[in-house]
Amino acid sequence: MTQVEFIQTFNAFSAKERLAIAKKIQLQMADELFEELDADLPDLDISTAEIQKEIKAFRNAKKD
Repeated sequence: MTQVEFIQTFNAFSAKERLAIAKKIQLQMADELFEELDADLPDLDISTAEIQKEIKAFRNAKKD
């Protein structure tokens, strides 16, 4: 199916159905993107305290 055919088929649905379809596509794409990015990141052992420290440092840096 070409992109044009896909868009034509998509547009055949009601606005409510298009919204539901778009949400499903968005969730699926977000999951795929996360998996792709996660595969590129190293696995680190980090404690909750270290995570909290990083978050606070980031928030404080944004305030400055």
